[in-house]
Amino acid sequence: MSLHARIVVSLSLLGFVLAAQSQQPAPGGPQAPRPGGPNLGVAFAPAQTDRYHADLVKLGGAASDGLLFTPAVPNANPRIAIVTTYGPPAVELAGRGYRVLLVRHQNKPGEVATPFNGFEEISRAIAYARTLAGVQRVAVLAWGTGSTTMILYVDVALHGPSACRQKNVIYPCTTEQATGLAKPDGIVLLDPGSGAGLKVTNVNPAYENATTRKADLDLFAAANGYDIATGTATYSPAFRKRYFAAQSARYNQAIDQAVARLKVLDQAGAGADEPLSIPAVVASQGGSLHSTDLTLLSHTKQAHPLLKADGTTPSVIIHSIRPAGGPKSDDALNKLYAQYEHPRDNETLRQFLANDALRTTKDYALTETDMVGIDWKSSNAAEPAHAEGITVPTLVLTNTCFQFVVPSEIVFDHIAAKDKSYAGVEGSEHFFTPCKPEFGDTKKRLFDYVDGWLAKAGRF
Repeated sequence: MSLHARIVVSLSLLGFVLAAQSQQPAPGGPQAPRPGGPNLGVAFAPAQTDRYHADLVKLGGAASDGLLFTPAVPNANPRIAIVTTYGPPAVELAGRGYRVLLVRHQNKPGEVATPFNGFEEISRAIAYARTLAGVQRVAVLAWGTGSTTMILYVDVALHGPSACRQKNVIYPCTTEQATGLAKPDGIVLLDPGSGAGLKVTNVNPAYENATTRKADLDLFAAANGYDIATGTATYSPAFRKRYFAAQSARYNQAIDQAVARLKVLDQAGAGADEPLSIPAVVASQGGSLHSTDLTLLSHTKQAHPLLKADGTTPSVIIHSIRPAGGPKSDDALNKLYAQYEHPRDNETLRQFLANDALRTTKDYALTETDMVGIDWKSSNAAEPAHAEGITVPTLVLTNTCFQFVVPSEIVFDHIAAKDKSYAGVEGSEHFFTPCKPEFGDTKKRLFDYVDGWLAKAGRF
């Protein structure tokens, strides 16, 4: 099919599922929440509890309102305020005595969704928080795929337009988007992924189009190492090499076609756009080998603190104990194939280039501890690239019962700050709950650790 009609790229919606969906993994692989939805069970409205009260505040300009959480009992560090885009962290930190400003971005009609959506709200929220009585430092906090925007924001706020207008960026920012942003004093990242890096891992090269499946690239075929009884796989080195090479070639080709098509659209008028047809957009679908072969992206390279249920915090190699996500019956597999074979419009050409497009090299692959052969600097939605611009104190926490243990370490390794910390929360799912009862109160351990990090003497 000509790109003038529509580009057909086989992807999953990894990282772009509605945040309110169930935290249980669906067939096809564990999923991450969609960035930009701040609620997740927390109403964006005034509230009064015994731990805090929340009030709507005007941030000014074209920004959406913010929701200011004021604790009933301030903690020992009332000079530190937090800006975040997600409700649960706001509630947890307000309950620990912090003033927290929760912000959200509401797209205007016709606005292309990009990682820059929400910049005005974050900037104005930081500035507003500095006006609160006694506040001297403002840290920002992001969760999951929301880290893509926040990491980009911090880099651009600290370094200006040059941070997002590099010559090899597929879809650069505008000078207006990247100018005059309020600078934060620190950043907390809860379970960050790798942004656009997760999109290329989910290209399914078995599908040349929506109806043709290549048997030698079918990750769900028993001949290639898949076990339908368990939903897991053991892929041979030869299959992995073949699959990764096909993913890379397929994605780079799609990007080339999209870039060429954008030049044609630009001639039609500034901002011209068109639908993009993508097979396998349902959240339960995933083309990444790491969703079924749990030896891939399985553990960190280095030892880090692990927040254990028994209260200890040893420094160890941190392992992902995520469940496998493959279909476990012929019926489930056939439904999965059917979803691949019935594409539907999910995003536009500009959205694809701004959020998903990321160049890979001939060496592209997933390993036990890394994602290699990726040109992180080719996308403003690539978290590792913009982590290199973060020089303020940074905390990275990962949940071990999810798939971001290795991506979170990749982000951490790229962070430029001298004061940076990485830790894992044993047995925590992405939504902070334990994947097994024996892991105890994972949410409390995680946010107590955030509290301790923020409150460390001399950090802020």
